[in-house]
Amino acid sequence: MDRFFKFLNSDRYQYTESEIYLENNMQDQMAVFDVFLRTKNENDYAIVYGISDVLELIEILNETSYEDRKKYLSELSDNENFIEYMSNMKFTGSIRGVRDGEIVFSNEPILTVTAPLIQGKIMETPILNVLNYQILTATVTSKIIQAAKGRKVLFFGTRRASGFEAAMSMVKACSVTGCASHSNLMGEYFYNLKSIGTMTHGFIQSFGMDKDSEYRAFNQFIKTYRNKKYPLIMLIDTYDTMESGITAAIRAFRDNGINDGYEGMYGIRIDSGNLGELSKKCRKILNEKGFYRAKIILTGGLDEKKIKELIENAAEVDVFGVGDAIALPEKEISTVYKMSKIGENDVMKISDEEQKTSLPGSKILYRVYENDDFSDVIMLEKERPEEKNAEKLTIDYIKDGEKIEENCRLLTMKEAKRYYESHLKYLRKIYSEEEKGNRVNLSENLKNLKENLMKRKKS
Repeated sequence: MDRFFKFLNSDRYQYTESEIYLENNMQDQMAVFDVFLRTKNENDYAIVYGISDVLELIEILNETSYEDRKKYLSELSDNENFIEYMSNMKFTGSIRGVRDGEIVFSNEPILTVTAPLIQGKIMETPILNVLNYQILTATVTSKIIQAAKGRKVLFFGTRRASGFEAAMSMVKACSVTGCASHSNLMGEYFYNLKSIGTMTHGFIQSFGMDKDSEYRAFNQFIKTYRNKKYPLIMLIDTYDTMESGITAAIRAFRDNGINDGYEGMYGIRIDSGNLGELSKKCRKILNEKGFYRAKIILTGGLDEKKIKELIENAAEVDVFGVGDAIALPEKEISTVYKMSKIGENDVMKISDEEQKTSLPGSKILYRVYENDDFSDVIMLEKERPEEKNAEKLTIDYIKDGEKIEENCRLLTMKEAKRYYESHLKYLRKIYSEEEKGNRVNLSENLKNLKENLMKRKKS
């Protein structure tokens, strides 16, 4: 029963409208709904993640019993006819979309639901709820990884996440888009993604504030974990990074025989202060003392912009630890769900704001590759591109209510990560462009359909 909560995680108006459809015998009209993105910055990119979780919503609907559904719905509606309809309803439509890990742009159809009207209508909020946060997380992480220019990035943001499911979504999205590791125990348990952790200021404070307190904390940490090849990363900024922290760390390493021969990772973490300057001073001291392989991890409110600045200013850093910037990202994208066809009629949302005008018709997304770059073209469903180097990005996942297993297998975390990494050369090019050009085109037939509908409505 608990799984049905995910499906009922909806807005009231979708059910209010569905009651009207049922009362007026509109429920069997076939409708097409598109999921697409709006980006904060013009021509910016996003990374899709969460398509597999959308398909889980369909499983939940179809596998929840009549009795369990009726128990919930009877608490939410007094329309017996509607309750009975919804308690018996199975998803009989089709879902197609791009792959998890795909690079996309504004207004491209990343997911299309074709289904009887009520089935498509009530999917809106659950789908957007599943996709928006995961796509945002994947996109922000992708940009942070690009900004780091080859340095590893660790995700430490669970404590800022909006609850358990958000934390699990972040762990998955971060892994797919390049984070080297994360700190979440359940992320390791569920997804077999190794979690790591260093130490907190509180751990060091628990040993007091006298002259040797930091040393005692570091010494005990190393003695406990050195034989396990555990990462031995000393947090050196609890009191004074240069006056006591780095000195205590080096002393603890030497007293425990930790040096460049240690099989695991060892080094220091700096969490506050002028990270760039402190990292340079610490690197110099570590090298002078013979700790050439000691890693320097920088943390503390880092985001894409700050990481860029640290790299540009030649900070001595091997690893970045990022929390809030991934867990609480700025709103760089909005995920949108709009009807584009009802019965035989193509429809669209029209707005004075160009970005809020949607595209009509049942559509397919293609990618045309040329000279180590690409452009996209959105076409009507029955069209085919003339270019030989065009690749169809839209994949069928559910057809007439039945899952297409071979395509759904492409949505595993492993496959999504592999797919994302296979397109990194294009992503790096897009990210590095100072002025991002438009890579999205409409077919002539789609352009004409859009223009004719707008003219017809205005007249």
